[in-house]
Order: sequence, then structure tokens, then C-alpha cells
Amino acid sequence: MNYFIDHRKKSIHLQKFAGDRCGFVGTPAALREFTNCVNYINQLIQAKRYKKCCYCETFHTSLED
Repeated sequence: MNYFIDHRKKSIHLQKFAGDRCGFVGTPAALREFTNCVNYINQLIQAKRYKKCCYCETFHTSLED
């Protein structure tokens, strides 16, 4: 799965970069979702005001250029 959705905080994480600093640790499992569907992600952003996680979007590993 490419995306992790936190329905409690209405945030969308890139699964490979999601971590403690994203702040989803307190979200119950029932309010978490995993998906690969980009259309679904875009729908949540446009229609339901979900936001992409700023930490996941700016995360860089030492292997990246």
C-alpha cells in the first residue's frame, strides 16, 4: 500500500515515510486505512478537506539525491 489515511486527523501519509513525527500514533486502528488508489486520495483532498502530511511530503532519506 502506498498511502496511509488517518481519518481522525483527516491526514494522508506516504506509507514508507509515515512515522512518530506524523502524530498518528494515538489514532485508533478503526480510524486508519491503507490504499493504493490515487483517485480516492484526490477525492478525500478535494471533497472532504483531507491534507497530505507535511512530514511525509518533505521526508528525504540519505539515499535520495
